[in-house]
Amino acid sequence: MAKKTTRADGYIDLTAAQKAQHEAWRPLTVREANRLARGRAKVAVDPEDGRLWQIQRPGSVQAHEPMTREAWLAFLKTGTAAPRPSEQTAAEVYAERQRDIERLIEWLAQELGKHARQAKAEPKDWSLAGDLYRVRRGLVELVAALRGAEVEDIERCL
Repeated sequence: MAKKTTRADGYIDLTAAQKAQHEAWRPLTVREANRLARGRAKVAVDPEDGRLWQIQRPGSVQAHEPMTREAWLAFLKTGTAAPRPSEQTAAEVYAERQRDIERLIEWLAQELGKHARQAKAEPKDWSLAGDLYRVRRGLVELVAALRGAEVEDIERCL
């Protein structure tokens, strides 16, 4: 992993290469996908699973994981999100996503530290406790999904 430089405000500086790499694999937003589709398809958040896209094309409605710009443009041409032979293997994608998750966990730890300092400075501010309720709920849902368990089972273990 490349050496990180931590700024005075606690954020991690990324090199230009890291920023370009991030942009290349960053999934598009629904708005960006619709703009690029130019009417060939309509993208919305899937009503059954908010993590997915609902893609409406003439004669079909499909649910897909959010796609990168390159993958979305290929999907618009071919109508399929199946990887081409020249694309990454499942193991490569897994390793990338695992690295991303590790970075996000580091970032979360930084943000929790900042948030704790703010809560200490404002001990009567209930909105800060509310922030942590939302974060905790999201983490419980993530652990439940990764483990294949129910949210209630994870809650009981805490």
